[in-house]
Amino acid sequence: MFHLLKGHQYKYLFQAGIVNGIGDRFSQVAVLALVLNLTGSGLMVGLVMGARIIPYIILPPLGGRLADRYDRRTLMILTDSIRFPFALLFLFVENQEGLWVVYTAVIVLACGEAFYQPIRKSTISSLVEKESLLKVNALEQVMIGVVLILGSVTGGIVAFFISPKVSFIINSLTFLVAALWIKKLPELKSNKKQMEKTKDESDWYRNLKPIIWFVLFVQFLLPITDGIFNVLITYYGGNTFGKEDLGIGLLYGSLGIGLVISFYISARFNKRKLLKASLFFIVVEGVMQILASQSSSIVSMCFLFIMISAAGGVTAACLDSLVMEKTDPSHLGKVFGVIEAVSNIQVGIFMVAGGILIDSFEARLLGLYGGELNIALAVLFMLILVGSKVFCKRIS
Repeated sequence: MFHLLKGHQYKYLFQAGIVNGIGDRFSQVAVLALVLNLTGSGLMVGLVMGARIIPYIILPPLGGRLADRYDRRTLMILTDSIRFPFALLFLFVENQEGLWVVYTAVIVLACGEAFYQPIRKSTISSLVEKESLLKVNALEQVMIGVVLILGSVTGGIVAFFISPKVSFIINSLTFLVAALWIKKLPELKSNKKQMEKTKDESDWYRNLKPIIWFVLFVQFLLPITDGIFNVLITYYGGNTFGKEDLGIGLLYGSLGIGLVISFYISARFNKRKLLKASLFFIVVEGVMQILASQSSSIVSMCFLFIMISAAGGVTAACLDSLVMEKTDPSHLGKVFGVIEAVSNIQVGIFMVAGGILIDSFEARLLGLYGGELNIALAVLFMLILVGSKVFCKRIS
């Protein structure tokens, strides 16, 4: 798996992603615990989580646009450097009067993440050969899995047994470490021709290939079920089997394991069949969600969560690879900016919707409906794909 990193410049981007991700998980666990301890209010905790979504309305498209015009390495280093002092602000919050500091820091850090992600994703295709894109995007899912396992579990241990303040310090230092890794990358400037093209084309979206429009359509609808599923994780782990924090931790760990496994599945696909593979695994994910909703034990639930995450990881790797392969390099940042903005906002909206629905429906029933919706979306995508091919044949 990690042989792809040896002697390859992408390894610096990967290592920076691991460090940043683990630091973010450390901080997230500690921030939520801090707010809960100060206020005792679930609403205040929810507001903190909701505040993280707000920057995604504007900043990903801006980051993507700048990524197409300026040196991506410099943009990423600047973003990490700016986030460093704000990550330390949580250290100075001692009572409820300091909650405004918490919200300010949370929003600024979320702004940095929203701005950073499309730049990072558009950088991958600049560093990686086309024939290796699928494997590298599969490795990106492994990175998320490692962060999920190490960051959440270790972050909880540090915050509980040592001090939340240690978590905040570690998170701030990860921004500096990540910036040092990114500094080892070569300059990632657009060439003059590409910069002129980017500058002149305000209607860049008209030049996107039909397959990219289709992938965007898929990317915009999948977060509906992802948002609901994120809410169900807490209920399945904490309430359904009565395992409380342990159950939640086990399920998140299972998701991380599934993302690592997804690398080995993705690596076996022919890159000409990425779209078909992604649609197939959307169906697999839906089926696994249905089975999970009927699971009789936490052990079987963990196994099914591994399968759900593995299927989702394959889908994500395939779709990201398609975008990187089929998009003009001068528009890649903008495309990822739009994807990051819409998908994160969608997840946020449907997490709220899932929280509302779970008050009216039992968690297992909501999980069943969510799995069925996933399958229905996959069928819709397949029908649109087949219909478009038939239409093209008729007019040709």
